[in-house]
Amino acid sequence: MTNTEHIYTPQENSLSERIRAYCAVREAYLNAEASLKFLDDDEWADRLGDREDVEKAYEISVRSLHMATEAIKQDELNEAVSQDLLSLDNVREVMQHKLQQEMKSIRDGQKTSHFVKHEHK
Repeated sequence: MTNTEHIYTPQENSLSERIRAYCAVREAYLNAEASLKFLDDDEWADRLGDREDVEKAYEISVRSLHMATEAIKQDELNEAVSQDLLSLDNVREVMQHKLQQEMKSIRDGQKTSHFVKHEHK
């Protein structure tokens, strides 16, 4: 699997289309997350597919959610609410994803710089 596979596919760059694509990706992410949780449940495991496929679907949905969240700029969120494209709860979720991505990026950057420091000693 490559790190470029995704399901974020807005048909155009309009805010409403990016929001629609975000909602579709979010739904896929929630389904993939639930599938991961039920993989070890004997009652569900045979219906979900093999572990590798479920994990791949989850990774793709995570990557796609990241792309979808990044495609919606912070200043567009108020506009999305005023146009009834997103609820306030959805806006909070988008903001939460943005903050999580930012924290992950910072942590990854710190790990990289820590590794580089120790590599040159």
